[in-house]
Amino acid sequence: MAALVRNGTDVLMVRERLGDDPEPGWVLPGGQVEPGELVDEAAVRELWEETGLRAAPGRLAFLCQYTVTDDPGWAGVWTVFTFEFATTVRDLAPADPDGSILEAAWVPAAEARRRLARLAFRPRREAVLHHLREDGDPGEAHLWLWPGGTDDDPVVLPGPRRAVEPR
Repeated sequence: MAALVRNGTDVLMVRERLGDDPEPGWVLPGGQVEPGELVDEAAVRELWEETGLRAAPGRLAFLCQYTVTDDPGWAGVWTVFTFEFATTVRDLAPADPDGSILEAAWVPAAEARRRLARLAFRPRREAVLHHLREDGDPGEAHLWLWPGGTDDDPVVLPGPRRAVEPR
């Protein structure tokens, strides 16, 4: 689960220790859903832990699903929901209990795209770069699938242009 947060033209990013990589990378805030937690609740919790930002649940921006086969510790099918939030709050105060977040920052959209483009892991890179296109229009929500693994090209299925309001 990930949180895509915008404040005007800035995007909220966190600098995170990424596995065995000695160089921390810039990514969207996010993490895993805890037992008994709904995915939208996890988005709000992770956003608060990693950035200190309190926000109401956002809308579903896109969804990625991929298979990991080359790492026994992470092997399986993973589903990552990315929720979009808007805020006018600029103050950040990370309190990550996992200790993997080194800092949080508001980053201009063009620079956020440059930082995300450096990520080697395609499911963490491609869908969000598509969503943060230079024209500023996130367009439709999409489902991004990597059925053959993350080295293959994704299958991208369009979703609804607007989120459906619950009844």
